Amino acid sequence: MMDGPRGQERAGRPILFALALAAAIGAAALAISGGFYVRMLGFRVSSHGGLRPALFSVLFAIIAYRRMPVWQQGTVERQVTDGGRRLLPWIAPVAAALVLGLCFGYGTRAAGGSDSYGYVSQARLWLTGDLRVHQDFVASVPWPNADRSFTPLGYRPAERHTLVPSYAPGLPLLMALFLKVGGSCGPFVVSPLSSALLILLTAVLGSYVSGRATGALAALLTATSPTILMMSLWPMSDVPAAAFWMLSLVLAWQRSSFTAAVLSGISAGMAILIRPNLAPLAVFPGGMVAWRAAAETGAPAQRLMPFALACVPFVVLVAWVNHNLYGSFLTSGYGEASSIYHWQNLWANLHRYPRWLWESQGPYVFASLFAVAIPPGPKPESRFLRWILIAYIATVFGCYLFYRPFDDWWYLRCVIPAMPAMFVLSIDAIWQGVRRFGWRVQGMTAAIFTALSLSHAIGYTRLHAVFDIGDGEQKYADVGRYLGRDLPPETVVITGLHSGSIRLYGHLRTLRVDLLDGAWLDRAIDHLKSEGPSPYLVLEGSEIPNFRERFANQKAVTLVDRPAVAVHSRHVYVYSTDSLRSGDPEIIPHTAGCK
Repeated sequence: MMDGPRGQERAGRPILFALALAAAIGAAALAISGGFYVRMLGFRVSSHGGLRPALFSVLFAIIAYRRMPVWQQGTVERQVTDGGRRLLPWIAPVAAALVLGLCFGYGTRAAGGSDSYGYVSQARLWLTGDLRVHQDFVASVPWPNADRSFTPLGYRPAERHTLVPSYAPGLPLLMALFLKVGGSCGPFVVSPLSSALLILLTAVLGSYVSGRATGALAALLTATSPTILMMSLWPMSDVPAAAFWMLSLVLAWQRSSFTAAVLSGISAGMAILIRPNLAPLAVFPGGMVAWRAAAETGAPAQRLMPFALACVPFVVLVAWVNHNLYGSFLTSGYGEASSIYHWQNLWANLHRYPRWLWESQGPYVFASLFAVAIPPGPKPESRFLRWILIAYIATVFGCYLFYRPFDDWWYLRCVIPAMPAMFVLSIDAIWQGVRRFGWRVQGMTAAIFTALSLSHAIGYTRLHAVFDIGDGEQKYADVGRYLGRDLPPETVVITGLHSGSIRLYGHLRTLRVDLLDGAWLDRAIDHLKSEGPSPYLVLEGSEIPNFRERFANQKAVTLVDRPAVAVHSRHVYVYSTDSLRSGDPEIIPHTAGCK
C-alpha cells in the first residue's frame, strides 16, 4: 500500500516514463510521415513536425528521473551510460545504411539536364578511349555557329567539328569503373556510396575532435542535411568530392605512418581530380600529416613528401586533360578563370551562402564558429585540429566567394566539402561549452541541440520535395527511349534541356534550340528535311515561352500552337515539323531501370 507524497511519486514515475516513451514514438512517427491533418467534431487537429513531441519526451524523462531515489538514479545513470556506450558506435553505420537505402529507393537512374548527362556520357567516352565526339556532318550545315548549335548540354565545341566534355574527369572516371563492373546502373551508384562514406568519415573526424558522441551526433547531422541528401540522389560530383576530402583529412590525422600519408595524398588527389577548383584544400591534410609527423617522429618531411608525391599525379592528369581538350593546362571546361571569377561577385555570394545555410540547416550550424573559443578539453591536440578545420571550412567558402553567383538554395552543393566539418565543430562547441556542468547537462544539451537541428533539416527536406528527384528525372530517359524507338536513326531533334539525354537514350542527333540563330529556324528545318528525315521539336513547358520569343519572326514558331504528337506527364511535348496529325497525342510511357 502506497500512501502520502512518497507513494504518489513512486506511482507517478512509471506514468511519466510511459509518457516519455509515447512522446518519443510519436516524434519518430511524425518525422517519418511528415505529420497529419484531421477534423474531429468540427475542430482541426494537425501536427507537422516531431520536434515538440521530442522535447516533451525529454521533459517527461527528466521529471521522472528527478523523482527517483538517489540510489535508483545511480542505477539509471549506469544503465544509460552503458547503453550509450554500446549504442554510439552504431549510430553512424545505421544512418549511413538508411541514407543508402533512401538513395537507392528515391534517387535518379537517368542522366538528364546538363551535369548528370555530362558526367555519365563522359564516363562512356573514357571507356572508348576517345574523349572527343566527332560530328563531321556539321561541315555541310549552312547556318552560323553550326558547331555550337549541335553541342548538347555538358559539352563544348572543339576543332575539326568535334565536341569535348566541359566537366572535370574525376567523377566520370569513377563512373566508368562502376559502369564497367555494374553495367548501365553503375554510374548511379557512385553518389549514394559516397554519401554513406561521408557519414561514416564524419563520425571518425568527430571522434578525433572530442570523442565518439561528437562523431555520432555530427554523423546524424550529415545524414539529414537537405543539401547533402539532395546531391546524394543525383549523379553529381559534390558528394564524391566531399567524401574524398574527408577521407584525406581522416587519414592525415591518424598516427603518423608512410601508408597513411600516401593514402591521404591519393584521397586528396582524387578530390582534386573530381573538383579541381578546390585544389587549395590539399594544404590542410598536408599540414595535418606534417604536424603529426613532427609531433611523433620529429621529421615532418619524411611524411609530407610521400603525401605530395601521391597527390601530384592527379594534378598532372587534370592539367593533361585541360591541355588536351581545351588548349591550356590552366583552362577548364568552364572557360578561362577570368570569366568565372570576379571581385564583383563577392557581395552576392557573401549574402547568399550564409542565408541558404540558415534556411536549410537552421541557425544551429553556426555554432561551429565558437569551436575555437572553448577550452582545449581532454585532448590538447584537439585545439590544433579545431583550428585546422575552421581554416579548412573558410577556404572551401573562399573558393566560391568570387565565383559566378547562383540563384537557388541547393547551390549550397558547392560547399558540401565544408559541411561535415561544420557539423563536427557545432556539436563539439555545444559538447565542450557545457562540460563544466557535468556529463548529464552535457549529454542533454547535445541531444536537444541535435534534435532541433534534425527537426529543422527534415522539415526543410520535406518542404522542398527532395525525394521526388528520382521520379522527376526519369522523364529524360522516358522521352529519349520513346524517340529512339519511333524515329529513324538519322532524325535530328531540335531541343534544349533534352539535348543530351536524347542522344544518350535515343541515339539521335540534337540541335540546341537555345543556340540556333533566331533568324534561321525556318531555313534550318528546310535544310534538315532536304538532308534526311523531318526533324522533331521537343520542349518542356517552361521552354515554350522562350521558344516563342526567340523565334517570333519565324513561321515555324507556330509548331508549338499545334497539338503535340506525344506528351510526357512531366510536361514534355513532342512536335512534328510535318503536317498536322489528327487525334489525341500519344502518351510517352514511363520506363524503369538505367538502360
